[in-house]
Amino acid sequence: MNTSPVRQRNYGGKAVLVLIALAMCGVTIWLLSNDFQLSAATQRWAMVTGALGASDVLLENLSFLQPHFPLYVLVPFYFIPGLDTGAAPYLVALLAATFLLFMWDRHLKEVEISGFRHALLAILVVSHPAFLWAATSGGHLMLSMIAFYMLYRSAQHVITEHDIHSYISLAVVFLIFFFVDSSAIFIFVALLPLLVVIAPIRTVMVSPVGLYLIVGTPFAFAVGTWAYMNWIFEGDPLFFITNADSAFMGGMLHIQDFPWLQQYGGQFFMPLIAATGYMLVAYPVSVYLLLDTMDNSYRFRASFVLLLHPLIAIAIATSQYYLMHPFEILGLISAGVMAELTFIKMQSRREFVLLVIFMLISSVGGWWLFSQAGNPEMKHWMQALQGDTHQDSSNDADLALGLWLRHNRQPTMLYDRDAYEVIAARGDAKGLMLSFSNEYKSNIRERIPDVAQIAVPDPTTARGRRDKLNIRYPNLYDFGMKGFSLVYDHLGWRVYRKKHV
Repeated sequence: MNTSPVRQRNYGGKAVLVLIALAMCGVTIWLLSNDFQLSAATQRWAMVTGALGASDVLLENLSFLQPHFPLYVLVPFYFIPGLDTGAAPYLVALLAATFLLFMWDRHLKEVEISGFRHALLAILVVSHPAFLWAATSGGHLMLSMIAFYMLYRSAQHVITEHDIHSYISLAVVFLIFFFVDSSAIFIFVALLPLLVVIAPIRTVMVSPVGLYLIVGTPFAFAVGTWAYMNWIFEGDPLFFITNADSAFMGGMLHIQDFPWLQQYGGQFFMPLIAATGYMLVAYPVSVYLLLDTMDNSYRFRASFVLLLHPLIAIAIATSQYYLMHPFEILGLISAGVMAELTFIKMQSRREFVLLVIFMLISSVGGWWLFSQAGNPEMKHWMQALQGDTHQDSSNDADLALGLWLRHNRQPTMLYDRDAYEVIAARGDAKGLMLSFSNEYKSNIRERIPDVAQIAVPDPTTARGRRDKLNIRYPNLYDFGMKGFSLVYDHLGWRVYRKKHV
């Protein structure tokens, strides 16, 4: 029995996607072998490890200072032998990238192009540094890309189908987005004034308020739920946007550490212009996709909104001192381009060749922009890709302490917000008294804590100045504490142990 040509193309396309997924896995292993480590990935894994290793496993142990979904997807790996390591965030990013590629490939079949063209487009999408960075760096950006892709697909359906289901789909995606990425608030606000452009004119004229109620109510419900949970567990409904450690505040309290905020923070039009320049360098294919829809006024309106939307989101986020680097939102355009490709016509040879040329130019421009304007971790990522090993000295200190604590498993009091590398190096948090635990909260009220060990960083460092144990016991690092003796002193960390324990 012969297999049909269509089925052969499907199998061929799936095989290419599997090979791409394996290649991304190989790139990730290469990066990790060259000492690349994303601090945000380590922090997420340490939060999961700390929460699940506590004596009481509670929802609030994960804290409400960042969206929970990127943490939830890591929870299963904690219980899988062999995968309960700091590599789990990188595996999640790879699985998310693979999921997005297969979902996109399924939607791309609606365009009815050959298997070869499917495969070539997939390779071009993955070769863009923003997509490859999201897939291999271990951050939550790939999860945000999935939400962004679904958001743009929903927006396209609003203009092509304009029924109630398309609006509900858009609203549900925004609700999910809030629990995936803290920048969702700015992405939501940026799209609000643009909804009237993609919505059918009749809908806008008959019930403009109804349009915003349908799209905005679920998102408002998500924010309200989060505020309620902050009120229940933290005693303040605004805790997640006022606490200095909150991801929802972005770089607001650390402007001096981010050149983008130093140059454009508090402004709207200048970061908008700068983001437009970044987009033209890294994603000129977006402009091509816009021009390709000029013969269809409805599709042109949708493509125009999807081109302008991330730029406005960048401007708003920067004006509020949130955005630490434009690629936090600009990188999502890769997912937006993928969504656009599932709607455009590219059957003719000329259309497809032009698309490929613009995608190649986008990839080259993206790599150049990454090398010239990337943040330190992006540049470290590029160095690791080239085989240039690099190890941060602060990681050495945390690694050394974590390994020491692994072999000295006594109940240890530790302020975890800036010590996630220590927890990751230790491998688990069993026996650690971390800031969310009742034991920590009760002991820190005492003049002399009833605990076997206390670990504190050098108070002259930035981390040491933020450390709550140093704040509560200002002389602990230098002079110790009555009833405790110094048992560890290395690279800016000291551990004091209770005598006769």
